[in-house]
Amino acid sequence: MRAQSVEGDIKCPYCGDAQDIIHDDGYGYEEDQPHEQQCSYCHKVFIYYTSIHFYYDAQKADCLNDAEHQFEKTKTYPPEYARLKCKTCGMEKNI
Repeated sequence: MRAQSVEGDIKCPYCGDAQDIIHDDGYGYEEDQPHEQQCSYCHKVFIYYTSIHFYYDAQKADCLNDAEHQFEKTKTYPPEYARLKCKTCGMEKNI
């Protein structure tokens, strides 16, 4: 018998082994629906529910408030397709 995993998305409710959720063909992303998966350690089938959370990180964008954009040339291949892109807000324009 192999050693139990210590990292993964969740733990098997039967044996406690760490499991990575398998999302083949997009399976298991629907919220508020039970999804089935078999434990790779004890081989028992369990259900799990998906909950999606969003994280937001606010940053100042002075260039969107009357300050100058800080443009940099994009690294593009071939180089003749490069554009200028603002380091702060991501706005792009032609060179």
